Amino acid sequence: MMIKAVLFDMDGVLVDSESKNIEQLVDFMKEYGVTATDQFMHSLIGTSYEYTNLQCIQYMKVNWSLSQFNERFEKYCKAHPIYYGDILNPSVKETLSWLKSKGYHTAIASSSLRKQIKTMLNECKLNNTFDIVLSGEMFNESKPNPEIYLTAASKLGVKPYECIVVEDSFYGILAGKNAGMKVIAYKDSQYQIDQSQADIIIHNIGEIKKYI
Repeated sequence: MMIKAVLFDMDGVLVDSESKNIEQLVDFMKEYGVTATDQFMHSLIGTSYEYTNLQCIQYMKVNWSLSQFNERFEKYCKAHPIYYGDILNPSVKETLSWLKSKGYHTAIASSSLRKQIKTMLNECKLNNTFDIVLSGEMFNESKPNPEIYLTAASKLGVKPYECIVVEDSFYGILAGKNAGMKVIAYKDSQYQIDQSQADIIIHNIGEIKKYI
């Protein structure tokens, strides 16, 4: 089987942002007198922005619409931003450069918002690195639904079995498997994420080169 494309999740894979995202949400809830448990926060890893915020509304027991939550949370995030340039995972730039030099297609297929992905690309100086960039908000269903990965393959003009997905979350790994793709999991060392469904587990992004 010849691999022609490598499809990357963003949070936890390209950038070590899972802990920062969780910290933002936890601190935001504290401002409204709500203390979130680790169990609840970890259950949100790898889910869509909309799903996460709906779950937080229920957890906080506030009488807000989704748009009201989004408005308040986005205002908080603007006041307490994540700087992605400081949390780019090791070997990402080198690996992406190697993939391009060898003629592999690359894509981002992330549950994050488009503006978050754009900010990450700008701050990490990765603009024009990927052939395509897909955000979860472009799709009706989020991971583990495989649509985002199947769409990436279609746009790149490759078959699902010609793709490798690089993920870290349980839902993301399932999305890749549901798409009929080979899945490499970037090892989680913080949240005890179930990565058992992945074909391979790596500890450094640079290890991808060994499995193509």
